[in-house]
Amino acid sequence: MKRLGIAVALIAAAVVFHMVAYPSVTVRYRLTFEALVDGEPKTGSSVNEVTYSKQSEFAGQHELVVDFRGEAVALDLGSRGTLFALLKADTDSRSGPEWIVLRAFNFPGGSLPRPVEEGVKQVSRLSGKRELPLTSLPLLVRFRDLNDPMTVERVDPLDIGKSFGAEAKLVRATLEIVPAGIWPLSSFGIAGEPITKGIENKLSWLPEHYDIQLDGQRYETTSASLRLANSLASGAFKAGL
Repeated sequence: MKRLGIAVALIAAAVVFHMVAYPSVTVRYRLTFEALVDGEPKTGSSVNEVTYSKQSEFAGQHELVVDFRGEAVALDLGSRGTLFALLKADTDSRSGPEWIVLRAFNFPGGSLPRPVEEGVKQVSRLSGKRELPLTSLPLLVRFRDLNDPMTVERVDPLDIGKSFGAEAKLVRATLEIVPAGIWPLSSFGIAGEPITKGIENKLSWLPEHYDIQLDGQRYETTSASLRLANSLASGAFKAGL
């Protein structure tokens, strides 16, 4: 029993040392899009999770590691189709899922402050809701045919009417910090705001594109005839789940 107690104490000490030496912070956020279609309000949202961690720089490893879990936002516009906000940056390089929290809360350059320990502290104190400029959104797309991934088209956030009809307009996008829960319970969906799941219900073909692009090609190439479809795979719609 004495040896067991010593072993438990050593393990606990090692865990505490690692947490102090290599801190991390996990943030869950709800990304919400609001639109007007034929005068009717439409809303879609997704709860995602990002973790910023410090790691050893041994053997040239990067000091900061970023992990992400979540799904694209699917905004149902009724008979006009569905608008998807992907897990991929658009013209603003910090609009991707790993950095959009920092962009929303006006971190300088949309990046984690250094040293990493200070950045983790600052992120751990975030709360509330922020509005996102429509020019700093993730890549927005639609499908002419939801059953055909090759029909994907980019959507202009400032004029979604070009894609969905003159009476469609994106009016607001917000990011809200929600409870992340306590690890490891949160990893199993027992604690915190649940991470959104189920995008396959809209895109039944998604599991077929984890190792190929939406145009069916094995790799992305600049010479692809369907350039957007060739630049996207399932990871742009679902990651870490």
